[in-house]
Amino acid sequence: MGKIIIIGVLLAVLVYYIFRRLNFFSASIEEKRVRPNQILLLAVSTQVLKRSLRAVLYSVGTGILLLFIIFLIAAKFKIALIILPVCLYLIGQFFVFNNHANAVKGQNIRYDTNTDNISIENLKGELIRFNLLQDVSEVKEVRAVQKNNGLLLGYYKLRIGTKQIYIPYLLQDDPQNKLFFDKLQLFDKELETKLFPII
Repeated sequence: MGKIIIIGVLLAVLVYYIFRRLNFFSASIEEKRVRPNQILLLAVSTQVLKRSLRAVLYSVGTGILLLFIIFLIAAKFKIALIILPVCLYLIGQFFVFNNHANAVKGQNIRYDTNTDNISIENLKGELIRFNLLQDVSEVKEVRAVQKNNGLLLGYYKLRIGTKQIYIPYLLQDDPQNKLFFDKLQLFDKELETKLFPII
């Protein structure tokens, strides 16, 4: 009985976070990305976010279903607990996605396609300006160990002097940001894989 109560509480928390995330998406404002002076606002459209969220929720739903099956079977066969890490991994994808969506929301990135100058302003009002081709000393790519339902979560970590900038893959999924990410592919990148690529 105690296990069922714990699972119920965890599911309630998960549903709460899912509804908060959906409200965030519906409140997103679409705006024209390329302006006359060729300043590109790196953002993610609501359509791309919803598509990514659906893929994540499918993984989470699969994980929750497996979790129930495991607890039903584990009452008689303890060997079923071997599958528990897989369930937790699938459910954990939502928290990774949430982390990356917050990272996208938490910074305003503008890219000048003519000069390769970038300005990044975070929610605290801190502003960083740099040139993509001249000031970036290192680019590291951190990604999940595998795709889940066609969605690969990860991020780029750019080193500018002593500062580090994080750019989630979610931005890369929006085709309007292609110019920036094409330029980013020119760098030699160190690749790292993680089970949960949290920023």
